[in-house]
Amino acid sequence: MTSAPIAQQRLLIDLQDLDSRLARLRHERKHLPVLTRIESVVERLKVNKRAAIQAEAALDEAKKQATRSENEVAQVVRRAEVLRERLHSGTSAARDLSAIQGEIDQLGQRQSALEEAQIVAMEALDSARQEAERLSQEESEIRTAGRELTAKRDAEFARLDEEIESLENQRADLAGTIEAPLLADYEAVRTSTGGLGAVALRGRTVEGGAVEISPQELARIVAAPAEEVIHAEENDVIIVRMDI
Repeated sequence: MTSAPIAQQRLLIDLQDLDSRLARLRHERKHLPVLTRIESVVERLKVNKRAAIQAEAALDEAKKQATRSENEVAQVVRRAEVLRERLHSGTSAARDLSAIQGEIDQLGQRQSALEEAQIVAMEALDSARQEAERLSQEESEIRTAGRELTAKRDAEFARLDEEIESLENQRADLAGTIEAPLLADYEAVRTSTGGLGAVALRGRTVEGGAVEISPQELARIVAAPAEEVIHAEENDVIIVRMDI
């Protein structure tokens, strides 16, 4: 059983206060609202990237289709021009003129159909280009928001890290004044409970943690020598008597 002067035991309450404050700050650092917002921005950026890849593929295909349509129209136009030159050159036999004119008429119909398809292809190209540009602009906006949130996160981290460092220094100084066996006892209890090493007992009231004491246990605590380090029956937390 550990024993220590009551003045030493009371230092554990100050140490526990520092440890509790450090735990709150570390929890706050880990769960800053800005971190959730950054995660959301990262997810938005992933969605944007996937959409941008699809949009670029659609744009490339639209460009190819527009080029094909343009080339097909140009081929028909050139063929019709050649036939018109033959038709008006006077070198073709009379029996060929009707066939040439018939082919020219067919090419005219073909050209009209191809020009309609070309319009559709150009509209698709324009739509694909607009979508790619929209996604590029959206990416820029998302990255700007990400930079702003990252700066805010870094500022919050810096503030909390400064507070944590200050408290850690205070803790180190305070821990250095506590007898080694008592400090080791406290640290072992704090580890086993997940953070609670000591609580204060004033009269019949336990302060600083959810520790319940029965009347029988309280009587035992009150009757114990001042230097005896008391552990709660419930969870082994050190109970520091503040009234003796």
